[in-house]
Amino acid sequence: MNRKYLFLPMAAMFSFGSFSIHNQSVSANSETSIVLVSKESKEDKDVVAIVNGQKITSNELYELLLSTYGNEALDVLIRRTLINQEARKHGISLTTKEVENKINTLVQREVNALLQTYKIENEADLDKELEKIGASLKEFKDKLTKRLVKEAEIELRAEKVVMKTISVSEEDLQEAYKSIYGEKIEAQQIVLKTKREAEEALEKLRLGADITKMAKAQSIDRASASRDGKMLPFSPEDDIGKSVAHLKPGELSGIINTNYGYHIVKITGRKTGSDKKFDTVKKELEELVREKKYRERLRPWLVNLVESASITKKIATD
Repeated sequence: MNRKYLFLPMAAMFSFGSFSIHNQSVSANSETSIVLVSKESKEDKDVVAIVNGQKITSNELYELLLSTYGNEALDVLIRRTLINQEARKHGISLTTKEVENKINTLVQREVNALLQTYKIENEADLDKELEKIGASLKEFKDKLTKRLVKEAEIELRAEKVVMKTISVSEEDLQEAYKSIYGEKIEAQQIVLKTKREAEEALEKLRLGADITKMAKAQSIDRASASRDGKMLPFSPEDDIGKSVAHLKPGELSGIINTNYGYHIVKITGRKTGSDKKFDTVKKELEELVREKKYRERLRPWLVNLVESASITKKIATD
């Protein structure tokens, strides 16, 4: 697919700053003029634009936004309000440095997602693609930085409140150590949507069918399917790991049911664990365990926050 079309939404994002406004007019080459309406004007205080003499009011803009994004936007505002209330209740405060660091993290997350979505190798190549639409990676990051300030503050407050409920035990650290630095299993998999499909696939595999071809054609886990069914190396202590830890290279598992579907796993090898000592990575492990627990608890915490709150919506819900 031509990347010129893939980047059209991004091009639109940059177009808002394309006019240079000085006092009450814009570029001389444009036949359109923008008039800056004085905020002191009582008569036109609700006017947001004037098009060929016709006024567009803030109420018209509100109605359009409400009909398009109303309930979704309101739900976002409700969640933000609840998080802010909880943060105040817990005496949570944010420093400028914390917010800046969180914004940088969110911006980089967006950039990485863009690289992955459009299969661009690195930021230098992304910058070249953006140049084709008259933009740059710096502009993109600057736009994101301004847009993500509120999100960064909300995420930080939620994180600080939820983190107060998290404790890390020695057992947690030992499990994390085994998972990250211990022995790893290498395998291929095929993931099917139903148990019946998995039973049929397992029978074919036991009769000699090629798991690589089957994974490419049938697996609903397209990430591993794109790698010929290869899974990322995993620990014998992981959920699937516990089900296949007893198998030898070349052997097939039975059907393993997870939240993602019905898995059939073929062991291809094993990697010995790292020689790093537990005590040397203990602090790093604690941070990883806390982050993992935070991600697991965030959604249930938000759901509980909404369900236990007194909320009255005063916009149409149809």
